[in-house]
Amino acid sequence: MPCPGGGRWQSEHMSAFARAVAALIGLALIACAFLPWVGGSITAFDLHIRSLFRIGEAEGATLGTSIGTAVVVAGLLIVFGAILNARMAVIVGALLAVAVPAVWIFGNAVSSSPVAVPIARVQIGAFATAVGGFMALILAAVARDTSTPTLR
Repeated sequence: MPCPGGGRWQSEHMSAFARAVAALIGLALIACAFLPWVGGSITAFDLHIRSLFRIGEAEGATLGTSIGTAVVVAGLLIVFGAILNARMAVIVGALLAVAVPAVWIFGNAVSSSPVAVPIARVQIGAFATAVGGFMALILAAVARDTSTPTLR
């Protein structure tokens, strides 16, 4: 199918190795939701999604309204994108995996609220989620397209 510029549409297929690595990164992101995000025992499932924009309102999280659910959805998008060979699903999942902890960490870091989480109390789960999402983005950007012999 021709594109407006006169060339051809690019295929969005990833190599089998890139898909396997993306699936592993997606599974690791899902595991990050169960790691501590604050202190020693507060996971992403204990933090309400509204705490991304209203600092200090982290209580009352349910399975459907927690940051952990957003992280799991991001990981599942990456896993399913890898399984179905859909680079765009990997990219969307990776962007979500970077955005959620980045907004939460930055919002707490710059807040003057007395209930904001100090950056020193943010634990490995939040940072690992952001790093995993970034790794998935880089992988999606440089993965070899199986329909062409060159790098993407």
